[in-house]
Amino acid sequence: MKLEPVFFVKENKLYKIEGSSPVDTQQLEKIEILWSKIELEDGIYNEEFLASLREQLKSLEVQRKFAILIPLIDKPLENSEQIESFTNACNHTARRVKDCISVAGFEIPAQITDFQDFIEVLSKKHAQYVYFSHNKEISDSSIVVY
Repeated sequence: MKLEPVFFVKENKLYKIEGSSPVDTQQLEKIEILWSKIELEDGIYNEEFLASLREQLKSLEVQRKFAILIPLIDKPLENSEQIESFTNACNHTARRVKDCISVAGFEIPAQITDFQDFIEVLSKKHAQYVYFSHNKEISDSSIVVY
């Protein structure tokens, strides 16, 4: 099931496609998810946790609310294999919540310096997501800096 986008980004600001109205990102739910909760071991995912996350997101959907998924890096992220593992864990999470309209998108952790690779991996099958960052230095206009 492929979802249509609900939001778009223009000049680092979030807008709802319907009506092109601006969205206050402070009104979006922020759901923090620990990498260690998603990926128990290299390539071994916590499907029970992801099912619970999906239920939480479906509950928001009923309330007509939207959320930003905020992956938190709580394991070593020191080399390209670990970065790939983290990105794959986020991609697996996206796959498990792919039918949840309430997901506006993912926040890109500050430790991820190659944010374009992160976006590219997730966007292959989840093009409806918007990406968020607290990094004011990002000059990519496709990312909401909040």
